[in-house]
Amino acid sequence: QDPPRVGVKEAVDTCRSAGIKVIMVTGDQPVTAASIARQVRIITKKTYDELIEENPYMSKAQALEKADAIVVHGDTLAHLIASEEDLPEEEQGKILEMWLRKDEIVFSRTSPAQKLQIVKGCQALGRIVAVTGDGVNDSPAIKKADIGIAMGIGGSDVSKDVADMILLNDDFTSIVNGVEEGRLIFDNLKKSIAYTLSSNIPEIAPFLCFILIQIPLPLSTVLILCVDLGTDMIPAISLAYENPELDIMQRKPRNAKVDHLVTTRLISFSYLQIGVIQALAGFYTYFVVMYDYGFKPSELVQFALKEGIEPDEDDVFNPSVVGKGNRNWNTAPGADNEDDTVNWNTTEHAELDLRMWFADKPNDDWADCRTDDESSVSDESVCYTTEALRYAQCAYFVSIVCVQWADLLICKTRKLSIAQQGMKNMIMNFGLCSETVLALILCYVEPLNLPLGTRPLNSWHFALPAFPFFVVIFTYDEIRKMLIRDHVKKYGKPGFVEKNTYY
Repeated sequence: QDPPRVGVKEAVDTCRSAGIKVIMVTGDQPVTAASIARQVRIITKKTYDELIEENPYMSKAQALEKADAIVVHGDTLAHLIASEEDLPEEEQGKILEMWLRKDEIVFSRTSPAQKLQIVKGCQALGRIVAVTGDGVNDSPAIKKADIGIAMGIGGSDVSKDVADMILLNDDFTSIVNGVEEGRLIFDNLKKSIAYTLSSNIPEIAPFLCFILIQIPLPLSTVLILCVDLGTDMIPAISLAYENPELDIMQRKPRNAKVDHLVTTRLISFSYLQIGVIQALAGFYTYFVVMYDYGFKPSELVQFALKEGIEPDEDDVFNPSVVGKGNRNWNTAPGADNEDDTVNWNTTEHAELDLRMWFADKPNDDWADCRTDDESSVSDESVCYTTEALRYAQCAYFVSIVCVQWADLLICKTRKLSIAQQGMKNMIMNFGLCSETVLALILCYVEPLNLPLGTRPLNSWHFALPAFPFFVVIFTYDEIRKMLIRDHVKKYGKPGFVEKNTYY
């Protein structure tokens, strides 16, 4: 007999740990087939025949039930198929399915028709079947299989024509490498989607709040595009270059019927878990900046469309006079400048102190301005003006970049800790740096401020308010993954956390 190829035994072991059952279908005699199967570890347990030899008083039915490994002769399979021809269709194939449920199986002296029947039996059990072969006789089974694999060197033209895949080196270990690569691609696509979807919540939440409670818009559409087409681009692509997780070939095959690329658990993870925390980071940053420039969070509700009286450009705020310096405050009813709405979306009112516009608001409704910053656009104080919103919007944008740092790190793995995975993906490391540099450019390169609506933030407004949420996201996900691993390690099966959060 020909010796098994180098690496086949290890490949079979890898398949077993990955939940892939390797069934040997050969034209050799049963003794030869069983011997080769033991050498490559397709068979590691006692077979049906060995149990009969060791226990002469054991019935064949008992031995078949107890055996975890069987070697089936082609003649036996042929007799079985012939005996079931007169049975109803739903009763046919029951014994073959019982054989195929065994952990370790070898079929010897099989014909092309029997190989095809074996493939159909496996598919009847709901299995995804891959068949390898090189001869013309293998073609029907290769064509019927979910994945037909032909040999590129020694395979016949017929087998290559019907195959879905051709092994250029005729090496079984290449199939295992292909499975690992396929799992890696699927994993990385899921990670990239999870990363990309998370930022949707902090992007849409400002518009919902603007509509529902009418606060000045915390994030402009232009800055949303800066996130989606700018800062998030390279990090999202970098996940395609992520190395396989250490347990990638120790997982059971996914259920193709329910475990799709985008699942309800992935949506829940991205939107309801990470996305919500990111939105909280953005709103917290927005309110902090607005407060520092004189706007109390409680007073921002219903403030976006609030009507007041527009002061003149040369009016100066004076809290001790009627109208607080707004000379139009006593304008007669029906005048053109009465009951005006502030234009928050442009720089039209950037130089006007809104305390004069809304002179009827008590002084206690305004916060003390904590900085004397001048706007890079209006060259006037930022406090109590519409420019404060531009600074808050810019800070909200930077907060998304900050929490997306954490999102990128947690999306490196689906189950393992980042300490186990490491930071070996240099494209991702570059992505982390590039999105930070791009955010700095958008904020601090002055020619970009007016068209993009960004502003040069104070150092304590740049990502600092959002950093605690970075820590929360990272810590939450590390604990989640630890609970998943610990439950499987302790009980040998998925727990509540994995069933509901593992995407």
